[in-house]
Amino acid sequence: MKMRALTTDGNGTAAGHRPRVLPLAMPVFLLLAATALGAQEPNGRWNASSEFSFVRTGGNAESSTFGLGSTVTRAWDRTEVKVEAGGIRTHSRRVRRAAVGSESDYRLEETSESNLSAEKYNALVRVDRRFSARTSVYVQSGWKRDTFAGFRHRLVNVFGVSTQWVRSSNQRFRTAYGLTHTVQSDVDPDPDAAGRFLGMRVSSDYRRQMTDNTEWRSNLVLDGNGDDASDVRADWTNSMSVSMNEHLGLKTSLRTTFDNEPALRRVPLSSPEGERMGTVLVPRDELDRVFTIALVVTF
Repeated sequence: MKMRALTTDGNGTAAGHRPRVLPLAMPVFLLLAATALGAQEPNGRWNASSEFSFVRTGGNAESSTFGLGSTVTRAWDRTEVKVEAGGIRTHSRRVRRAAVGSESDYRLEETSESNLSAEKYNALVRVDRRFSARTSVYVQSGWKRDTFAGFRHRLVNVFGVSTQWVRSSNQRFRTAYGLTHTVQSDVDPDPDAAGRFLGMRVSSDYRRQMTDNTEWRSNLVLDGNGDDASDVRADWTNSMSVSMNEHLGLKTSLRTTFDNEPALRRVPLSSPEGERMGTVLVPRDELDRVFTIALVVTF
């Protein structure tokens, strides 16, 4: 999507578009608002869960992946607050071998290089205030960092309305729609794109209790750019959770993200004769997928 700063300084901050106090203070404001609203209502308790995932390979191929995510929620009679944070990071090590000498007498030389091959971080604060059995007003502030997708940071503030269509003992379905304010700084900025704009968001959240200890959840978020109708982004997560006991469980999830106008990547440009001509900006891939299996700890 075209949500890129026009120019950047040496620290990667958009020149002329430095972070303002309001976007950065939004998560703090939401927490204070939730505390003030909840203090007027009895009942309610904090619930927290954390997800841990780790994979390491060794020998001929070496890599390690570590993932961590935490969610804290609290629900009063008419107010709900949710705080999320998480990330995933993958390191890989490539070994290059070369033989020096003759076919009958040689020595092996090895060189290794360690690279960061994946890195994603996210944080979110959301406050819902219910005004009827089905309808709530909500405010939300979400931050992401994914340099491999092309952006150093993306901050999206949302104000909208949500509707609870189904709420029973074994399933829940809710939709939401609102206005957004987006601030994004790209790794390779597009000189023709703005780093700040207003837009719209439509989302859905479905949960179903499959068995006594198994839950399926599907969450879809669609974002649009108010300045560019073709600038559409989608984030769809499907997960299955199985509880082993009161505090431990396993969770598998598949997250698919789509960006109709992805961030740009700067690549070398060479002439047909192989002469270096400089660099050009080309679009990154539109589709990303992340599949995880995690241990969930609830307390």
